[in-house]
Amino acid sequence: MTAQHHHVDLTYETVHRREDIVFRTVTNHAGEREDLRLDVYMPEGDARADRRAILWIHGGGFRPGNDKRQSYIVRIATEFARRGYVCVSCDYRVREEPFSDLAGTFRDAADDCRAALAWIAAHAEAYGVRADRVVVGGGSAGGMTAVTLCALEAADGPSVGVPPIAALVNLWGSPSPEAYLAPVDGRFPPTIIVHGTADQLVPYTYSVALAALLEGSRVRHDLITIEGAPHTPVAHMPVFSEEIARFLDEVLGGR
Repeated sequence: MTAQHHHVDLTYETVHRREDIVFRTVTNHAGEREDLRLDVYMPEGDARADRRAILWIHGGGFRPGNDKRQSYIVRIATEFARRGYVCVSCDYRVREEPFSDLAGTFRDAADDCRAALAWIAAHAEAYGVRADRVVVGGGSAGGMTAVTLCALEAADGPSVGVPPIAALVNLWGSPSPEAYLAPVDGRFPPTIIVHGTADQLVPYTYSVALAALLEGSRVRHDLITIEGAPHTPVAHMPVFSEEIARFLDEVLGGR
C-alpha cells in the first residue's frame, strides 16, 4: 500500500469502536437534563500519532428517533476508519417540533456538535489525532447542522478549545438559503457536497445554491450530483465515499 493511498483505500480490515462516551450534559428542549454521548471508530493496527479525524453528525429531521448509530452513519464512519481516519459520531439535542423554531433547533444542534469537536481536541493526543486535521461531516439534518456549525465557526473564528474545521462533508443536507445563521464566505472550509437530484425531503437546489455561494467566495468545493437519486442514496455510497476520500486527501494531503 503506497502512502499516497493511505486515506483513500480501505487499508484496515478491522475497526474498533468505543461506545457511549459522555461528552456533554445539557438541558434539552423539554427542560430535562440529558447526557449526550459519542462513539469513536478507530482503525485496528494503526499506531500513527498524526491521524485525521471526522466528526459524523446523524440525520433524522431534528426529531427523536435517530441517534449516532443511524445505519448509514455507522457504515460511513466504519468505512473511513478503515481508511485510517479516527471517526466520531455524536448525539445532539433534538425536538418534537423542530420547525417551530428552526433557528433555535439549528443553534442547539450546532452548539452540541461544537462541544463534540472540543472533546476531540481535548483527547487528540490519546487518540493519535492532529487537531488541525479535523473534518466535520453529516447527513440530512446532520448535514444542515454541519453547514451551520462551519458557518458560525468561520464567521466568529474558532471557539475556545475547538479545532479549526479543516473540511466539510455535506451529505444531502444543505439548509434552505434563508435558514443560514451566518454567511458563507471566504472563511468557510473546503467543502464536498453529495446530493441526489430526485431528493423529495431536502431539495437538490439547496445544494446548488450552497455550491454557488462557495464558488462566489472562491472556496474549494465539489458538488457530487447523483442523477435521479432520492434522499439518503446509500446505494451509491461505494462511489461517493471514495470521491469524498479523494477530495479530503487532496485538501488535507499537504498538512
